Amino acid sequence: MRFLTAKSDETEIIKFSGDLTDFQNTRASVLTAGRVDSVIHLAAKVEVESSKMFPAQCYGVNVGGTINILSAIAELRQTPNFFLCSSAHIYAPQNHALTEETVPEPVSFYGRTKWMSEKAAKDICSALGIPLCIGRVFSIHDPKQGGSFLRPSILRRLDTHDFNLPFDLYGADSIRDFLSAEKAAKIIVSLVLNKYTGTVNIGSGKATLIRDFVQQLAAKKLDFNPMGLPDCLLADTSRLDAFMEVNGESTE
Repeated sequence: MRFLTAKSDETEIIKFSGDLTDFQNTRASVLTAGRVDSVIHLAAKVEVESSKMFPAQCYGVNVGGTINILSAIAELRQTPNFFLCSSAHIYAPQNHALTEETVPEPVSFYGRTKWMSEKAAKDICSALGIPLCIGRVFSIHDPKQGGSFLRPSILRRLDTHDFNLPFDLYGADSIRDFLSAEKAAKIIVSLVLNKYTGTVNIGSGKATLIRDFVQQLAAKKLDFNPMGLPDCLLADTSRLDAFMEVNGESTE
């Protein structure tokens, strides 16, 4: 929110934090907002483990919520620029950087809901003439992040870890594309304000071993005990880099 305010101080920003699975509530909120120029759709059930535990809820929010907000917009005969926050989890891990043309092959339940959300948004927006931008966000992290995400999970373990003992780490030698939530927010704001349309990977484009990311969070040297098979989920950010360069901005 603060990056959007800083970039567009003359623009009114309306924050919707209701239940997107409730169409009437969603419709009422869209009606109250009036005519808008752009919609940034960030709402989702994100945590992979939670998605497995509550599959119907995950589909209801990630797919149904997207359909509901677009239905409400369409009913009010609006065609604002629509930004859909998607995920790198729509891809299967590969041993090379993933482009936006890589065929989606989600291996997780969460990834399948996001891929279905993308397909629904594309079909609806195409039929209604709504300009659509899909941002596929890779491994974002933030000091304030909670829940079962990697960073907070590791920080909780480090709080009680005996550094004289090995540190068990699943996927220690896996490669991920890490980007701070702050940088991701700046990119999304730039895409929205510049009315970008199409699909774009949102990541750093830099390969980082999970063990190296975890070590950066630790106060002392860790003796890793790698567990599980390594894989790679890395963004090809050529499209994003070209957009940012044209607009005089950087992901750094």
